[in-house]
Amino acid sequence: MKIFISHIQEELQVALVLKKWIESAFADPCQVLTSTDPEGIPSAAQALEENERAWEETKALILLCSPDSIQKPWISFEAGCAWLRRILIIPVCYSGLSAGQLPQPLAIFPGFDLNQGDFGQNLFMTLAKELGISQLPAIQYWQMKQEVQQVLDALIPGVSSNSKEAGNAPLESIHLQVLAVLKESYGFTSAVLAQHFNLEEKEILPLLKRLIDGNYVYASPAGMGHVRYNLAKKGKDYLLESGLR
Repeated sequence: MKIFISHIQEELQVALVLKKWIESAFADPCQVLTSTDPEGIPSAAQALEENERAWEETKALILLCSPDSIQKPWISFEAGCAWLRRILIIPVCYSGLSAGQLPQPLAIFPGFDLNQGDFGQNLFMTLAKELGISQLPAIQYWQMKQEVQQVLDALIPGVSSNSKEAGNAPLESIHLQVLAVLKESYGFTSAVLAQHFNLEEKEILPLLKRLIDGNYVYASPAGMGHVRYNLAKKGKDYLLESGLR
């Protein structure tokens, strides 16, 4: 059995935190899969093909809904796929968006607000019912919520991920240095990059977000709830244009 988490690229880390906790709670009965914004990965067609196959065993779809994500067609597209297959759809709202503010057609699905005190309990009880599990293990809901909040705090508020102005703005020297480091690797996590530049992780995340906004870098799951950042084609081209081969 599978649970699918639909999200935009910039909010992948939120999805990975939820993935870690859901898989630890339900263990063998289920596997959690995450989607990604097709504008931020090398091959949208490949991702769509893989996601299509994953639908066959999917029991629930969690939609990560923020002011940015609901502007993207990918969220509604995956919700439509799940609805046609009669899969349970659960919107999870945050970053200033509440379940009562969801636009149509997302508003027809009962959603949860991540900032509610009983969010974790409600989400896991709903999933357990759908998966046919009568008893959940002891879950540290406060710790899960704390981890999610730490990821949300690292996101830059008030900056739309599809802002052309942000994506086209000239890169600074530190951005170029990050690209150069990624060029010599198969990708690094934000923690490793922060250590390389002698920064705190919360300081490197806005730099990585800027590079993702401009399609210089893309993110991919690295296992154990981590995210690996890789150099995209535009980033490689930018380095060549800058004389860094």
